[in-house]
Amino acid sequence: MPPFAKAPLALSVLLALPAWAEEQIACTILGCQKVEIEVSPFADADSFSVQEVWSVVNDILGVSGLAPNFQVVETQEVGNAAAVIIDEQRYLAFNPVWMRTYRDRPDSKWQLYAVMAHEVGHHLQGHTITAGGSRPPTELEADEYAGFTLAALGATLDETQALWKGFGERGSATHPPRHQRLAAVQRGWERRRGATGSAPATPVARQPAPPPPAPVRAPAVAGESCRQLTLPVGSARVCASSTLGSQGRNSYVLTNMFDGNTATAWVEGVGGTGEGRQITVSFDRPTTVRRLGIVTGYAKSQDIFLKNARVREIYLEASNRSEGSIGLSDVSAMQRFDTTGLDNLDWLTLTIRATYPGTRYNDTAISELVFE
Repeated sequence: MPPFAKAPLALSVLLALPAWAEEQIACTILGCQKVEIEVSPFADADSFSVQEVWSVVNDILGVSGLAPNFQVVETQEVGNAAAVIIDEQRYLAFNPVWMRTYRDRPDSKWQLYAVMAHEVGHHLQGHTITAGGSRPPTELEADEYAGFTLAALGATLDETQALWKGFGERGSATHPPRHQRLAAVQRGWERRRGATGSAPATPVARQPAPPPPAPVRAPAVAGESCRQLTLPVGSARVCASSTLGSQGRNSYVLTNMFDGNTATAWVEGVGGTGEGRQITVSFDRPTTVRRLGIVTGYAKSQDIFLKNARVREIYLEASNRSEGSIGLSDVSAMQRFDTTGLDNLDWLTLTIRATYPGTRYNDTAISELVFE
């Protein structure tokens, strides 16, 4: 028969940076003011920390699928929080005293998230890199982003709009009137929920994925010894139908065939020269074998090589019904064979068909076996 015709989102904080200040106009969710923000890594121990702000921001970015394009800095120059540019770098500036009121009042959680989502929206939508500061259209875009984000985080429409309901009715040159802002927030909320203000449907619980099927094993042989090994083509269970027992310091276990050391060898353990002895490989997942490499005999030295029997012919059978004979030369070097056609295998078996006799021992050895 002819031979063998597949974190969480990482966010950085400011660490050990020198302080500097830059005077500019900062626009918060309520209005604009002249500020001089000092960039410093140090926070009052009783203040809302940079890390705590990042925790909130991480939640906001997590539901949007966007990466941060800014740093976070604390300052009492802004009334609450503001998206600003400092020294050509984007920052989300926050007032730690103002933020602490939200930490101390659990019922105002959604108002905190609303403020931060609005300012994050300014950065992510590129508002801070255009000249002119805040304008009603950009404020409405940031409001809509905040509505979308809070809906994704689980807030009701009332909870989402609570912050804006406390604003004054009249707008300004930079910020739109309250009714427009509430409408923008609602648009974002409805866009995320895909409804007109009704509560979201209860999410369907995820069903656990079924366990992967157990790997198909090669037919078992009485008396075989097996080991789980990591081969160049993947993890597999390798078995030898018999193994010669250790003699003194020399061990002849099957793992010797896969240790990359020709000074060690597997030796079969039955009477005669080992014809009919098998090595089986059961792969943990369907595997393709393109080449087979064999160092036949006990290749520790030329003298030992000749004293022990060596494989002359080996017969290969595979789970995809490929089969065929491989003839080996009587040399102690690695011999490689093209095994094209051994695709999508669950297992393969190598059976010793014929041997070269040893000058002293009948035991047949294989020093290395490589699947590529």
